Amino acid sequence: MIYIKKSGRILGIAGAGFLALKGFQAHSERRSLSSLMIEETLDSISLFPTIRSKEDVEHYIAHNYKPFRLPEMAKLRYHFKYLKGFDDTLEYVPKEQSNKVIFYIHGGSYWFEPMIEHYAMLHKLSKMAVARVVMPIYPKAPFHNVHEATSMVLARYLHLINDEYVAPEDIILMGDSAGAGMALSLLEVMRNRNYPLPGRAILLSPWLDISTSNPEMKQIQYDDPILHIEDLQFQGKIYADTLNVLDPLVSPIYGDLTKLPPIDVFIGTHDIFYADVKKLDEIATEDNADLKVHTYANMDHVFMAYPIPEAHKALNEIVKLVK
Repeated sequence: MIYIKKSGRILGIAGAGFLALKGFQAHSERRSLSSLMIEETLDSISLFPTIRSKEDVEHYIAHNYKPFRLPEMAKLRYHFKYLKGFDDTLEYVPKEQSNKVIFYIHGGSYWFEPMIEHYAMLHKLSKMAVARVVMPIYPKAPFHNVHEATSMVLARYLHLINDEYVAPEDIILMGDSAGAGMALSLLEVMRNRNYPLPGRAILLSPWLDISTSNPEMKQIQYDDPILHIEDLQFQGKIYADTLNVLDPLVSPIYGDLTKLPPIDVFIGTHDIFYADVKKLDEIATEDNADLKVHTYANMDHVFMAYPIPEAHKALNEIVKLVK
């Protein structure tokens, strides 16, 4: 018993020393301790299966793929439900709400369904912004392609305007990762077709170029615990199907940024997509487009969904934009 007590005391001292060391590291990097610990945890696990070959696709379909089903936690804890009349679109309606609607396109490399972190973040954001959330669960690769996915999402957006009579200026088009890339692509499509444009777009860690060919990405890859260039290149090409990977419908950075509503981009510097966001910012400046980049040092991909102080700060900024 004495041995156990002494061992416990020693382990406690060691644990305290470890936390103190990590706290010093976080302080030197000007970030929260929780963000550092989460980053190191993510670096040791895989959030998504590796898919960078035909064999990987076959394994994914056989062992990992599941048709979408609204998770019980999303229903019971975060109160998401299916949008009336649809079995492929979700909504969350806070008890108090304004006329604002966050039309959210979730990320997942165009292959994967929303994670529970999506529901948690959107539930919190909706309550903070006093805004309804509508989230289409668009068809995914490898069974579907960009044409099917974007057509479905665009149809749900137009449903809000034409059938629910939501004023376009009250819609905030928002998305993360692949969904943020699709959001920008659809803005360009809607402008080209003279469709009603939303009042604003907010892009979280957007995937702007599915070729992931920006050489600066390789420099950031070491710091990014989530995204992997080879996986994204393969997955993006499958999603694009017959389209060139540089087509603006899949890689909106090659599209026209003029005559679009205000766009705000949130990104962390430990995200390989940061390379293309910087490039997008330069293009927007040259084109005199209404685009603002909010950069968070040492933050990871879609960090806004993490339980960390930096995420809370970003969500507060987003709420101000929504309101």
